[in-house]
Amino acid sequence: MFDVRCGFRRGIEHRTSNIEHGLTVVELMLVVVLLGLFFGAVYEVVIIGLRTANAADEREAVRQQLANALDRITREAALASNVDVAADQQFQFDADLDGDGSTENNISYEVSSGDLQRVQSSVTVILARDLASLDFDYTDSGGSTLSTPVGSQPTRDTIRLVQIAASATVDNETINVAGAVYLRNNN
Repeated sequence: MFDVRCGFRRGIEHRTSNIEHGLTVVELMLVVVLLGLFFGAVYEVVIIGLRTANAADEREAVRQQLANALDRITREAALASNVDVAADQQFQFDADLDGDGSTENNISYEVSSGDLQRVQSSVTVILARDLASLDFDYTDSGGSTLSTPVGSQPTRDTIRLVQIAASATVDNETINVAGAVYLRNNN
């Protein structure tokens, strides 16, 4: 005999077993699309993070380069025995770098084609690249700012303080570094 309910149950069991066997093509396509969107979003976040980190590293490298250059200028200018040129973008002096009592070292710091250069005995070393500006300001012993270039014969006795400001631009952000050095006087 044929039981209507058995056939009905068998149909339900058959449908249930199809669901238990797997997913339809539409469901698989939906999962693939959703995973693609998820991984695409994760990829974009990672790329943006890497770009931000690289830009920050580049800015820090430029800031460090400027700070190192200013540190070198101030250390060597503190040893100046004579000032040869005191201009807006050039500072040239004689110094005893090895401490032997003689001033055999004529050192010039200047900007050429956007690069901060140190020139000594015809040897040029680039200390910083792509400067937006470099300014030397000079102050006398009375605290008055001296106009540049400082006189026809600037001396370390007339110039007591040299203030240095440098800036560079990286990714539309300006990085500023400043320093100052007191020159020893002969008196």
